[in-house]
Amino acid sequence: MELLRERLDSDESGIRGEFSSRNASLRVVRAERRFWSAYLDLTVDGSAPDDETVRVWGTFSPRPEIWTGIVFSVGTLIVASTISFFFGIAQLSLGETPWALLVPVGALVLAAAIWAAGLVGQGLSGDEMYRLRTYVDACIREAEHRLTNPPITDEAGLP
Repeated sequence: MELLRERLDSDESGIRGEFSSRNASLRVVRAERRFWSAYLDLTVDGSAPDDETVRVWGTFSPRPEIWTGIVFSVGTLIVASTISFFFGIAQLSLGETPWALLVPVGALVLAAAIWAAGLVGQGLSGDEMYRLRTYVDACIREAEHRLTNPPITDEAGLP
């Protein structure tokens, strides 16, 4: 995380981020950000203090406000479908035309459209995801190099 932060502060890569001790959220700069731009959330996991193995977990996702909108939309579709389904069952039991059973079908079509929009967004942000991943990979290679090749110091401990 220190290396990522250090490189972002001194680099003109067009990538920005927020950091905590074990987590980072990377994204492209605001000038290059689009509706479909991706975020890369990283978590560094060192299993035990004596274990030298460190795992870096990464998840690509849409911007938080887009993700919130998707979750709200799907939740609304689920609630509307459930209510309409029970209303349609009541209509059937009363011998009326069950027009309310069309709402779950429409909700399913809208959910499929949201899913398809997500696939299109992934395709449009593919170059940004590649850029973020390449940047993280370069940082990991540099961190490995620093660990395996520490700087040579003199007797006073100066490099």
